[in-house]
Order: sequence, then structure tokens, then C-alpha cells
Amino acid sequence: MSAWEGGPARTAVPDRIGAAVCGILLEPWEYSVPNQRREADSWRVISRPDLGLAAVISDAISGSEAVIGNSIRSLRGSPSLLMFSDYGGTHKSARYEVFSYLVTTPVSLSGFDAERVQLRRAGLGVERRMSYKTLNDNVRLRSLTGYLEAADRLTGVLVSFAVDKRAAQRFNESYAPETAFGALGPWAARPFGKLSRVAHLAAIVVEGLRADGQDLIWITDEDEIAPNPTKHAEATRLLAHILSSYCTSDMGHFRFGTTASDPGDLLIEDLAAVPDLAAGSLNEILSRVGLHPDSHTPERLFIAADGKGPLKVRYLANWLSDSSSTLKKVNVVVDEGSGGCWVRRFSVVTHSAHRLT
Repeated sequence: MSAWEGGPARTAVPDRIGAAVCGILLEPWEYSVPNQRREADSWRVISRPDLGLAAVISDAISGSEAVIGNSIRSLRGSPSLLMFSDYGGTHKSARYEVFSYLVTTPVSLSGFDAERVQLRRAGLGVERRMSYKTLNDNVRLRSLTGYLEAADRLTGVLVSFAVDKRAAQRFNESYAPETAFGALGPWAARPFGKLSRVAHLAAIVVEGLRADGQDLIWITDEDEIAPNPTKHAEATRLLAHILSSYCTSDMGHFRFGTTASDPGDLLIEDLAAVPDLAAGSLNEILSRVGLHPDSHTPERLFIAADGKGPLKVRYLANWLSDSSSTLKKVNVVVDEGSGGCWVRRFSVVTHSAHRLT
């Protein structure tokens, strides 16, 4: 791999991400084999047995092709992919840790950008950041339905993973100061483990959706996985290493940044809020409703859109249940039980939903 620190942007959107990103040229590992599924609208299933659980998860997501196929075709028609990620369930009482990834393209941002600017001018203002934790604020809550409608203007896929905390170690890498991708400074076990999980789940998503030669710009929330410039650079190298290990053919340039790279117009913050809202709401929905750990088939979580529970949960459950827009939603749970590890897709269903995720 070779370091990469910039290069000409193809659209104005990458320019607006700012300078606070690190970059790598991604190349597949030598033992990677060509993936036989190259149809324009087909999810790339990971077929390497050495990737184990990741291959099982990838195969589970492939069952959503009837829903996400058109979005995959649109994503692969772009020279570059934009990915935004956020995470939930870190509190001790949560059974699941939730990882959400929004994948879209620069050309599809115009509708979202126009609507979210109108929302901010109409009352949300320029000081409030949309996030699940802050929806107790009435101004944000009043803006939520409009924000979710703006998010549904995006063309892409929103993939969320609910990982049983007992299964977390299945995704963790062991820290070592000397690695195949260079030296690492000291990392505490918790952030390094989280970075590993973020990386492996992201690699499943990227490999499933990407086209050959596409660039990838990935923005994460300001988080313990990239808390400062040194750790940011090290995280970029680890992420690039793991992404490359999943690649079945050449990729383009990879840039990794945080929401700190927002240039001041809040576009990056508002895009990152999409996976934030998904991760936060799914964590709460799973805490309230739950999935039976011994059921190994796809599940439906039935939520009464006009029933009990916080208003924000009902709004977001209704949004997650709808894949009639150009933003398709896919949810996967990884459970750990006495019989081992189980993977299944699940749907959020509300009484007012017209379609299922």
C-alpha cells in the first residue's frame, strides 16, 4: 500500500469534507480471488471460507437484493462512494452494540442538502446537531420528520448491525505494536476492540456494494476510535488493511475522516446524523422489544407507530420500516447463545408501514 494525501476531487462534495482526512490507496491482498458475482445490481457475496462469520453475514444481506438492487446499481455508477457511520449501545445495560453505515454517492446529495438547509432556516438553526441522544429537545424533535424525509431523498443503502456483546470478540483484532501495516502507538483494549469491529463490519458493507476501482470517502462521528490526529492516522491504516483483506478486486483511493472535517455548513454533520439516528433508535427498539435468541430465522419487530413509548422511537421506527424511498434499509443481528453464534436479517414493522425493510 502507498500513502495518499489528496488528489483532485471529482465533485464539490469531497472538497467540502475538508482537510481533516487521511488517505490510502487500497489494493486487494494477493490471495484474494475474483468474486464471480459481478451483476450491476447484485450484492457481492463474500465466498472466502477463511473469513468465516463475515461470509455468513454477507450471505444474509444478499437476501435483501430484491429491495436494495436498484440502489446497488446507482451506487456502482458513481466514481466514488461516500460512507458515514455511527454506533450505539455502549452503555452497560444494552445487550447489543449497534453499528450503522450509510453508503451513498456525491451526486445524490443535492436533494438532501436542499431540504436540510430549509429545515435549519425554518427553525432548527445552525447550532443544533441532529442526533438520537439530543431528541429530547423539542426543536429537534419537531424537525425530525422533515429530517427523515430529507434523508430518504438520498440514493443508497443504510446497513445496521446489532451485535450481541457476547459475540463482540469474534470481530476483535489483537493489538500489537508492530503490524503488517506499520507500527502502532499504545491503544487501550476498549477503543482498539471497537475499531476492529467497526472495520470488519464496514468491510462487509463496502465489499458488498462497491464497483471495481471506486474511491471511498468514509466519515465517522468524532469517537474514541479516532480521538486525535495520531490515532486518526493509525486508525486509517488499520481500516485500509482490513478493507483490503476483503477486496476481491482493485479499489481506488480511500479517505477516512471524522465529523470534525465539517467545513462549517453542517452538511457532513447532518449526513452523519443518519446512521446516528438509526443506531440509537435500533438499540432502543431492541431493548424494548427484543429478538428471541433461539430463533434462527429472519424476524420482524412489530412496533405500534401510535402506541406507547417515546415519540422519537415511534417516528424512527416508522422511518426504518419504510424502504419505498431511494434510501434502502437493511438490518442484521448477530446473536450469541448457548448453541453458538446466529446471524439473521430482521425487519422493523409498524402499523403505518407500507413496506418492510
